[in-house]
Amino acid sequence: MRTTNRRLETLALLQAHPGISAPRLAERLGVTERTTRRDVAQLRELGYRIDGEAGREGGYRLASGRTMPPLLLDADEVAAVAVGLRTATAVDGLETAAATALAKLTQVVPARWRARLSALADVQARSGPSRRRTGRDVLVPLALACRAREAVRFRHSGRPVDVQPHRLVTLRDNWYLVACPRGTERWRVYALDRIEQVQPLGTRYPAPEPPEDSGAFVSDALAHGPWRHRIRVRVYTSADLVRELVDPSVAAVVNVEDTEDTEDTECELHFGTDDLDWAARWLAYLNLDLDVIEPAALVDRMHALGRWLLSAREPRP
Repeated sequence: MRTTNRRLETLALLQAHPGISAPRLAERLGVTERTTRRDVAQLRELGYRIDGEAGREGGYRLASGRTMPPLLLDADEVAAVAVGLRTATAVDGLETAAATALAKLTQVVPARWRARLSALADVQARSGPSRRRTGRDVLVPLALACRAREAVRFRHSGRPVDVQPHRLVTLRDNWYLVACPRGTERWRVYALDRIEQVQPLGTRYPAPEPPEDSGAFVSDALAHGPWRHRIRVRVYTSADLVRELVDPSVAAVVNVEDTEDTEDTECELHFGTDDLDWAARWLAYLNLDLDVIEPAALVDRMHALGRWLLSAREPRP
């Protein structure tokens, strides 16, 4: 093993096995203990802070220092860092730093990893990073397919689907794919936590012009999806104020036509749900002056919620 490669392998072992002993290091590397100790000394000269403890139970471990030496990352770790940097561009104050760090990372990785990083750089972050678990066997191939504009087949909620992918979007606590199903003329949104078995098809399906803002498209699709109940609520305050309170993936804030009576002090909330009781609780949580326009059944649920809240405040006998 060449000296440079051996010292890099030494760093990898120190990262993976904190407290590893010199004899164990030498055994793993196939060299003498003297060579191992010399490699550790050389790494210290290069800026790596490596603490050592003497004795039978002693060993070496990487420690933090005043400067940050180069890191050793494998392909999966590089992909994880790239995803984190890409979604960090949605965090106020970190946009520029995240973008430049991702550019630097792309420049220094091996050429065979750059296609993966470039694909992950196309992820559109909106309203913060994703927190739900999405497997790399789904995320990476979909990112690559979006980058290459290559059709894919996958199972969504257990059903096989062929689509022409466009863009990956992170929204609040989930990942979404904007794609056009084969043989259709409309773009759809697919939740990645329901996708499995992604298979590139090596072709491209015809699709209409994609949405200009994929993040807004996902937000609108979630707010107006195929719900059992379509809800319209008149809110007696400005639309700008309501937009500060309402996540766009939950409901759309719609301006109403200004008249002498409204003077920009009214707007509407449009959203969908399968659970009217949840809708009643959420509207009560907003603590806004409002009237339900439709459906009428939501008014009954809100009255029932009000009665329950009043009874809950009454002292027990």
